[in-house]
Amino acid sequence: MSERDNVFRDRLIAAMTDLNANGRQDAKLRRTLGSIALKLYRTGSALNWADLKERADGPTYDSLLRLFQRESQAATKSGDTTTVRAFELLALSLIARRQYQTDLDPGIAYLDAFIEEVAKYEQTGGVRLHIPAKGAR
Repeated sequence: MSERDNVFRDRLIAAMTDLNANGRQDAKLRRTLGSIALKLYRTGSALNWADLKERADGPTYDSLLRLFQRESQAATKSGDTTTVRAFELLALSLIARRQYQTDLDPGIAYLDAFIEEVAKYEQTGGVRLHIPAKGAR
């Protein structure tokens, strides 16, 4: 495993640990992450975050990572740790598309589902929708 893969693994595990411990209940993080994800996939004419990730070609992928880095740095300078966390979660989700460490798949799926959940919440104006699992009645 390359050093870059190890760095990704460590960051994903740390982010998921934090998300499970604090982030799921953090209303500000949920709003910030949902708003950013929603804006990005609407701007990209995608159906949702997963669709944007899947359709992002090389230049789009690189452009998104540069955007995340630039916005995260600006948020860091202004002391906005919530926005920094939101951009880190989006970056991890995007980078995960190019990872082949299958033991990380459950964490990545959880992260993607969380991003989708908070984006849908923002899209509906703060109304929580109950969407049954596929095949459920």
